[in-house]
Amino acid sequence: MCKVIIFGGTTEGRRLAEYCGNHEIPALVSVVSDYGAELVKENSWVNLCRGAKSREEMEELLAFKQPSLVVDASHPYAAAVTKNIQEACSRQGVDYLRVARESQEGRGQILWVLSAGEAADYLSCAEGNILLTTGSRELEAFSHIRNFKERVFARVLPDQGALAACEKAGLAGRQIIAMQGPFSVEMNLALLAMTGARYLVTKESGAAGGFQEKIEAAHKAGVKVVAIGRPVKPEGVTAEEAMNRLKPYGKSTRCRVWLAGIGMGGPGQMTMEVLKCLEKAQAVAGAKRMMESVGPWCSRKETLISYKPEEILCWLEANPHIQEAVVVFSGDTGFYSGARAMEELLAKHPHRYETRMLPGISTLSFLCARLKTTWENVYPASLHGRPADPAALLRDHGRVFFLMGDRKSMEELCRRLKEAGAAGVRISAGAWLSYPQERIIQGSVEEVEAAFQGADEGTLWAVLAENI
Repeated sequence: MCKVIIFGGTTEGRRLAEYCGNHEIPALVSVVSDYGAELVKENSWVNLCRGAKSREEMEELLAFKQPSLVVDASHPYAAAVTKNIQEACSRQGVDYLRVARESQEGRGQILWVLSAGEAADYLSCAEGNILLTTGSRELEAFSHIRNFKERVFARVLPDQGALAACEKAGLAGRQIIAMQGPFSVEMNLALLAMTGARYLVTKESGAAGGFQEKIEAAHKAGVKVVAIGRPVKPEGVTAEEAMNRLKPYGKSTRCRVWLAGIGMGGPGQMTMEVLKCLEKAQAVAGAKRMMESVGPWCSRKETLISYKPEEILCWLEANPHIQEAVVVFSGDTGFYSGARAMEELLAKHPHRYETRMLPGISTLSFLCARLKTTWENVYPASLHGRPADPAALLRDHGRVFFLMGDRKSMEELCRRLKEAGAAGVRISAGAWLSYPQERIIQGSVEEVEAAFQGADEGTLWAVLAENI
């Protein structure tokens, strides 16, 4: 049985195939190239069909499989393929859904042309080397550029078909760059430098096609961009909207959300359990500083920079294909953490979300370890946006840990302790704990107050105060 057929060895096609697998939707994914096949992971719910198909062959496939829905996630430049899919669906009476990639046309200082031939005409009159990133199918049009074999370098997929097209066009040796993406800005910059290119030629293939990374690299390198606009303006739905359309065809599954404490944020703070969850998660969210700490584990994952539970929930709701997500928090999830509010909000949607808590190293335990002292008799308190009387807490408990805010909160703490006559109080204050710029100052209230005056206003502090 096949409820859905997806056409397209594209990023969008991969995401939709992954969604079908996660939601137990019987699906067949039709791809043309080996590269497209590599994007799709087959499983008990998703099968793969390889090879280019004519309209007649598409019709035969639809007649044999009898799907309820056909999703066209083919490349935005494959206008002829889209036309064939539409006609095959119309003849077989199958519902058709087009997934359109967001266009980035009109962004930046770019020379826009309508075709590869128009781009070649312009470049024939220009001077300097050219890096083509339009694929092997357009090489015939570019082969007419003046001094083509000396000036042009082509980045193509590392498969026999692409290499054969390069050879047929007259390219050989170092002029052929056979690589598989995605490509970062840094990689594009390196290739522009290696080829000595003055021009970069690309198609407007949207964010999933790495268009913006090419543009940014070209601008940084001072290279002119020649961009071929799409032959047909994008019409259709986003990949997220397509997933919503796919929902009725499968089994509803819950999204597992890991609420993870990652310690102070410096290197080596995360537990092995947190690292494993980050590696297997599809998506990661958290405040800016925390996301910077987990950046190496977020490559090619969907991310959101936010500490607000409502924003994180909206993001998860807008991405129903996400089945495994991690929300990262500073310190420990059980010590003045935003994890509790996040868990309480997700608990209101028990049929959609399942949560797990992962503890981390708290600021209290870390600071005490740095001070080579224990914390079993330390009273924990927070002055970070919370009301408290520090002098009264010290009188009652003797040793108090204060989770602080910025420098103003430190100034307020010292002022209130001095006003209460806390002359016998010893302060140990830490900033940027676990980071290379970590700083710990100790002394009386007056000594510590004088020492932190030169610190940046936005620096966050933690304090262990003791009656001596």
